Amino acid sequence: SKFMVLGRAITIAASLLTGARSIRMSSSVFDRVSVDRGTQRITIAHDASSGAAPQASVIVMHGLGDSAQGWLDVAAMWANVFPGVRFVLPTAPIRPITLNGGMQMTGWYDIASLSADRAEQTCDGLDESRAIIDDIIADEARAVGGVSRVVLAGFSQGGAVALYTGLNRASDSVAGILCMSGYLPKSEAWVPAEAARSVPVLLCHGDADPVVLPEWAQKSYARLKEHGLASLEPIKWYKGMEHSACEEEIQDATNFLARTLGLGPAAQS
Repeated sequence: SKFMVLGRAITIAASLLTGARSIRMSSSVFDRVSVDRGTQRITIAHDASSGAAPQASVIVMHGLGDSAQGWLDVAAMWANVFPGVRFVLPTAPIRPITLNGGMQMTGWYDIASLSADRAEQTCDGLDESRAIIDDIIADEARAVGGVSRVVLAGFSQGGAVALYTGLNRASDSVAGILCMSGYLPKSEAWVPAEAARSVPVLLCHGDADPVVLPEWAQKSYARLKEHGLASLEPIKWYKGMEHSACEEEIQDATNFLARTLGLGPAAQS
């Protein structure tokens, strides 16, 4: 039977990593990669060759049915741009997914249907995943000098978890939240924590996404705006992009990381 895997960034333009416009990858980036065999979490340590401590940390969450490995190439590219930053890629727990007939797969929470508005679904397991990410945030904060030096980023379901986790923190706000092809889950009854209202937030979305519909992203953006998030950036749309990522989006994401962490390159949005 057919089942949906919604999390892979499989159509990122090849030129992003190999073409003339790509950033030449230092071999030392992959020398800094470690994998926790128990949790399948991947960490890219900062470049410690200068003896300096890590400047910040970015936690990158994949989508449904994927794993940390699915975003390693993009995280490695970012690590090359920001050598002083740690990148942590957790792998979601394995759980039954209603959308796929109860099949067991990696997922941050259950998805009941693609047809219903995601904001209205119960998202069973979401709070457990939020607790997992909060624990990683605490670990990373100790490594980089505080929660204010930690960015949450994610694709699809991972982007939803980034928003839900980062905007529900009652104290110690994160440095920023990047949501790619995602949405705000359980948004009907959602109110952001007061401390999180100043957190920079960027939503990036393809205008041809058949999985997380553009209107859901627009509704999420409107909900965030309605709650008065002071540093909510204008939503970034990518013409013709489906449920995927593209070179332009990854560049926008790179610029967002540079702005929120105060690190080079200081590219304009």
